Amino acid sequence: MIRFLYHEGAEKEIVAQERRFRHLREALKIFERLCEKQFDPTEPQQVIAPAKLHRITQNDLWTMWKIELVIPKSGLRPNQFPRMWFVVKGDIIAVLCLGSHADNYEDIERNRAALERLSDII
Repeated sequence: MIRFLYHEGAEKEIVAQERRFRHLREALKIFERLCEKQFDPTEPQQVIAPAKLHRITQNDLWTMWKIELVIPKSGLRPNQFPRMWFVVKGDIIAVLCLGSHADNYEDIERNRAALERLSDII
């Protein structure tokens, strides 16, 4: 069983994005179900398309990923979906950051923020 953690900063970003995306919490539940299969420590199965999941960095202990978070019933095109940064360490998945292109974020800044938040969790 995989445990999901949400960094305090990511929780704030989720709350802020909920104003724009009504079904964001539903998308997060779907994300968790997919991750339970994709990152299962004993029997992983590829259920997330490689085009939607991007490895940012890794070391011997953890791997940081960025995913395009598909929001149901949003009417968004795939390139408009928010991006979410998370880390996988064994049976723990920690959500670190969430950003939308509508907020005009920079990938480098979000990667840096995710790495800083990672040290708070792991």
